[in-house]
Amino acid sequence: MKGILNSAREDHTSAVKSRIENVKQLGSVIDVTKQLFEVSKETATLEAKAFELEQKTALVQEAKQVLDSWVRYEGQVKQRQQRELADSIIAKISKELENPKTLQQILQQSVADVEKIVSSKAL
Repeated sequence: MKGILNSAREDHTSAVKSRIENVKQLGSVIDVTKQLFEVSKETATLEAKAFELEQKTALVQEAKQVLDSWVRYEGQVKQRQQRELADSIIAKISKELENPKTLQQILQQSVADVEKIVSSKAL
């Protein structure tokens, strides 16, 4: 019986020693887990910053598109206004040229200018 008890005690002792060795090997798991957790936190922080920068970039691009659109629109409005102004001036001058009194004034002014040029060269 004593042999059985000694054998059982030795088996139990070796099992406990084996378990202690296994636990010692797992002792570094805590440090590795802590390091992995820190890396995970850093990764999450970097991903959040990257997402924020992507959102800012998208916002800047959208604002640029809106501003470019307004610049194009204002350019078109200015072109249209200039064209309308030119058309109205041409129409007004054309209407004035239909008036015989205006034509007579232009003719008289032209004759006076030509006589003035001729008289100044004659001197």
